Amino acid sequence: MFSFNTAETIPAAPAINTPKPAPSTPRDLVAVMLRAAEKLQGQPGLNSARTLLERGGEQLVQLLDPERRPDWAWFEILFEEDACRLPEALLRAGRILGREDFIACGVETLDWMMRGRVLAKCVGTMADACDAAFAGTGDLKWLMISRTAILARRAHPQQS
Repeated sequence: MFSFNTAETIPAAPAINTPKPAPSTPRDLVAVMLRAAEKLQGQPGLNSARTLLERGGEQLVQLLDPERRPDWAWFEILFEEDACRLPEALLRAGRILGREDFIACGVETLDWMMRGRVLAKCVGTMADACDAAFAGTGDLKWLMISRTAILARRAHPQQS
């Protein structure tokens, strides 16, 4: 006789809880952090998102410290179009977590960008980063720069 196994007779496979791989680049890390910050705005008690922000912020600060030079206050050796997302993620994490060290690091790197000649490369993301700096510090300078970046993006849409 044939016997058919049913869901009742087949033991369930044990649940395998494999951790997701850690972000491999600072930009991957920032993407995860910005999504976590967005989630926390709607669900402030979401501990997993809070943990992601905390760990991500710590990793970004660690990336900056070993490479710190007076003329290069940045997380990487390259500077790409979406560079403003790095300080933005730190600023948003700092504000949500109440971490002044994250806010200070985000402001420092964003300010470094402002003093350099790197703005043309990232006008598309500058407004968001400056909005985060304003939210974290209350300094009107960042609000003014944000609005200027928005106007520049509108005037030169092909560069953003």
